Amino acid sequence: MNFNKAGARILVRKDYGASFDFYTEKMGLVPTWGDRNGPYTSFATEEGGEECMSIFMVSHMVAYKGYILPGDNPSPDTIVCCIPSEDVDADYKRLKDLGVEFIGEPQTIEDWGMRCVYFRDVEGNLFEINGEMK
Repeated sequence: MNFNKAGARILVRKDYGASFDFYTEKMGLVPTWGDRNGPYTSFATEEGGEECMSIFMVSHMVAYKGYILPGDNPSPDTIVCCIPSEDVDADYKRLKDLGVEFIGEPQTIEDWGMRCVYFRDVEGNLFEINGEMK
């Protein structure tokens, strides 16, 4: 697991286009993948730069079996810390053996183009371990 390369993904609950506009027009970020229509856009600080963050429509999280939309939860999911992995399944097993409770098992989601698994820390913050599809 490449925790030193963890990144933030903002889960957009309301207006995706307005979020896109905020990050491009107000923050000056440059889209590296995706567009104003969603459901996913990654951004860099400059043209040709490395991805620094991304936004994702929270409604599309239901593609991950076991994820429940926050609904009226007073502490809804609005951000997920993404941790790249060379082997999602091995990292899942290692952390599970250490007592980390996961939201389901590792899954390959074709629409997202990746393999991933989610867990929450003791404060309820959402984490994603992700890697290439196999």
